[in-house]
Amino acid sequence: MTVEDDWYWSYVGDRVEEAAPVRKHVRRFLESRADAANSDLDAAELVVGELVANAIRHGAPPFGVCVDWQDDPPILCVVDRGRGMRQLYAAPDLLSESGRGLLLVRALAGEVMVDSPADDRAGTRVVVALPVQRDGPRAA
Repeated sequence: MTVEDDWYWSYVGDRVEEAAPVRKHVRRFLESRADAANSDLDAAELVVGELVANAIRHGAPPFGVCVDWQDDPPILCVVDRGRGMRQLYAAPDLLSESGRGLLLVRALAGEVMVDSPADDRAGTRVVVALPVQRDGPRAA
């Protein structure tokens, strides 16, 4: 299920194949409202892709993705219901084909907040500000 209004976009679903195109949908949502000259839409799309891929690879359904753009910059939140994983920022082995996702996200978007599973809930929630600015003032 996808929800979109002027300053909010979200997706929640159980199937991996439905979550895969989320990256492109978020890109279109951002592009339609962004000041292209002061935004890095390519970086934002890559951040979304990395975090959705992590949720699919390391988490469990349902998967949720939302962009809240009530203020600049837009805030991305990606959640899953998996058992979680340790938050690692150490550089992987040079020949490794994985392990760079959160490092890449931090390099492109700055601080990454990761809420791991707790006794009262399963799943992981990752929140990050996207490197995008709004085109003009927000309508009241």
